[in-house]
Amino acid sequence: MHILVPSFSRTRLREAYDSAEVDEFITATLRELSGGVPDEALAKRISNARFKPVRIRPGYDMREVDDYLDALHVWALTGRQPQ
Repeated sequence: MHILVPSFSRTRLREAYDSAEVDEFITATLRELSGGVPDEALAKRISNARFKPVRIRPGYDMREVDDYLDALHVWALTGRQPQ
């Protein structure tokens, strides 16, 4: 199974998500998704995910991360990997 690997824009001049937290969460989530879905508990963890905002140091664009998490949520609920 091909696993969708994200590539998020980095930003410095506006609030962003802590990239290390996002990377850790997504790596663990993709590992779980590759193990078999649908998984309602995983879908709930994805929808409840929160990351520390950063303002001075670079972080990931919040909208891109949120959009990606929405796609992972659908994947966990339906078992269909986003394109």
